Amino acid sequence: MTNIVSFLKTQGKGLSLLFTMVIGALVPQAHVLSFLIQYLLIVMLFFAFLDIEFKPQSFQKSVLWVLIANVAVAFVSYFVLLPLDLTLALAAFMTAIAPTAIAAPVIIGFIERDVEYAVTSVILTNIANAIIVPIALPSLLGAEVQISVWEVLRPVLVVMFVPLILSRLVSHLPADAQGFIRKGKVTSFPIWLVNLFIISANASDFLRNGNTDSISTLAIIALSSLVICVINFGVGALLGGRTHWQEASQSLGQKNLSFVVWIALTFINPLVAMGPMFYILYHHLYNSWSIYQFERRRV
Repeated sequence: MTNIVSFLKTQGKGLSLLFTMVIGALVPQAHVLSFLIQYLLIVMLFFAFLDIEFKPQSFQKSVLWVLIANVAVAFVSYFVLLPLDLTLALAAFMTAIAPTAIAAPVIIGFIERDVEYAVTSVILTNIANAIIVPIALPSLLGAEVQISVWEVLRPVLVVMFVPLILSRLVSHLPADAQGFIRKGKVTSFPIWLVNLFIISANASDFLRNGNTDSISTLAIIALSSLVICVINFGVGALLGGRTHWQEASQSLGQKNLSFVVWIALTFINPLVAMGPMFYILYHHLYNSWSIYQFERRRV
C-alpha cells in the first residue's frame, strides 16, 4: 500500500496529464472552446505570479546563460529543421523557445535545492521571451502567414504582463484579502487540465480534418521534441556547474508550454502546437522520475 501511495504522489500528475490529453484527443469537438485558452492562461499565470518575488542579491550569473541557451537552442533547432520542412522547424522553435515554467521553483523546492535561482530564471526568461517571440515570429513564418510584430506582441504582452501587474497589486492589499485571493491557487492545476483538454481536442480536430501531412511528420515532431527536452536538461546541468547544476537543469528543461501552445494555435497552426504538447509529457515524466529518485535517496 505504501508503494502505491508513493507512486501516486510522484507519478499522479504526470498520469493525469496523459489521461487528459487522451480524453481531449477523443473529443475533437471541444476545439470550439479554443478561445478560452488565452483567458485560462491569464488566470493560471496570475496565481503563479503571486508567489514570485525577485531578490537581486540572489542573482546567479549562470541564470543569464540559461536565458542565452534557451534562445540559442530554439533558433538552432529552427535552422536545422528548416531545410526539411517549415512546419517541423516552427514546431521545434516554439518548443525550445518556451520560457522557464512557473512550476520550476516548486520542483526545486521538492528536491531541497536553491528555489530563488529558479525564481530568477522564471522572471528573466518569461519577460525576455515574451518580447523575443513576437519580434522573431513574423520573419520565421516566411510567406506562409503574413503577420506583423505588433499583431503578435500586443496579445502576448497582455497575457504575460496583466497577470504579473495584478499579482504585484495584490501584494499591497491587507493580509486577509491576500489570503482570500491565494485560496484560489488550488484551482491552478484543474485549470491547466482544462487547458490541456482543449489543446488536445484542437490538435485532434486538426489532425483529423485539416492536416494533409503524414503520420511520419507527427513522429518527427515527437522525436525532435524529445531531443530538445534531453538537450535542455543536459545543457542546463552543464551551465549550472557543480553548485547549481540541478537548478539550471530545471530552469532550462522545465518550460512554460501553455504560453507557446497558445501562440502556436493563435498565429500558426495546431500541428506546430504538437511539439510543445509532446514536450509537456516528456518533462513531466522526467520530473516525476527525479522526485521519485530523490525520495528513494532520502529513505
